[in-house]
Amino acid sequence: MLNMNFRLCDYNPVTAAPESEDGCGTHTDYGTFTVIFQDGTAGLELEDSTAPSGWSPVPGDATVILTDWCVVILSGGKISAVRHRVRRSPGVRRLSAGLFLALDLDVRLQPLKGFEPVGRMSDAVMPGEMDVESLKEEMGQRWR
Repeated sequence: MLNMNFRLCDYNPVTAAPESEDGCGTHTDYGTFTVIFQDGTAGLELEDSTAPSGWSPVPGDATVILTDWCVVILSGGKISAVRHRVRRSPGVRRLSAGLFLALDLDVRLQPLKGFEPVGRMSDAVMPGEMDVESLKEEMGQRWR
C-alpha cells in the first residue's frame, strides 16, 4: 500500500534563462512524505510557517523530510504540508535526489478515525470519495 518514486534533480546552470534564480517554483508535494538528499550545494528553501512568503534556506548538506498533502488529509489538517522551492545560483550546478513516498493511487483519502478536522475539508475528502490518484492529478494541474 505504499508507492515510492526516486527522482534525481539536476539544476544545471545552462538554461534558457541563465541569470534566473528559479530552479523549482514554490510548491507542496501530493504524497505522504518526501525525503530530499542534497549534494552540499545550497538552494532548497522552506516557507516559514509563521510568516507566509518568508523563506528559510536549508544548508546544502542537510537531508530533509517534508510532509505532503496526503498527511494533511489523513491528520484532518492538524499537520501541514511544507511549501518549498529551489533557488539557483547563476553558474552553479546543483544536484539533489528526492524519495517520494505516497499511498497507492487507489487508496481513498479522508481524515483518520480520531482526527477531527481543524478546518473545512472538501466535500469529496470528508466521505472518502477522493483517492490518491485524483489528488495527484489535481495537484499536477495546479503545478503546470
